[in-house]
Amino acid sequence: MPRPSFKIEWDAHEYEHKQRSPDWFWAVGIISISVAIASVIFGNIIFGILVLISAFALSLFINRPPSMLHVVVDEKGVTRGKIRYPFSTLQSFWIDTEHPHKKIIMRSEKLLMPLVIVPLGNETDVEQLHENLSIFLPEEFHSLPFVEKILEYLGF
Repeated sequence: MPRPSFKIEWDAHEYEHKQRSPDWFWAVGIISISVAIASVIFGNIIFGILVLISAFALSLFINRPPSMLHVVVDEKGVTRGKIRYPFSTLQSFWIDTEHPHKKIIMRSEKLLMPLVIVPLGNETDVEQLHENLSIFLPEEFHSLPFVEKILEYLGF
């Protein structure tokens, strides 16, 4: 049976941008300096330096506005930006419409990247997308990883 031909495209932000107050930056700075001082006191200078460099890199990256991703779902797979995920490397999918920033969560066969998260655009036809993905992948509930939920709660 020949595979149906289709192509759904949309543009979406890479991630959900949150405006952070100066208090947020003060809190991250105080916590990271405290952890760095504690690690120096306990004799782990390299970890203290790593914490300070990480906090500095985070503060530079966190204010960067998200770039736009072009997403294509066709009969060969899902393309997120410049990366293609063929259906043969994916196990299942879930379309998360409950979250304010709607997304597709797909389980991958890759060991180091078990979940692929693709943001949905505001104009994306979710019913048509669901119908087309169901042809190639089984639908299975996937939630965001625990670490990502914690980072989202903390404002990252």
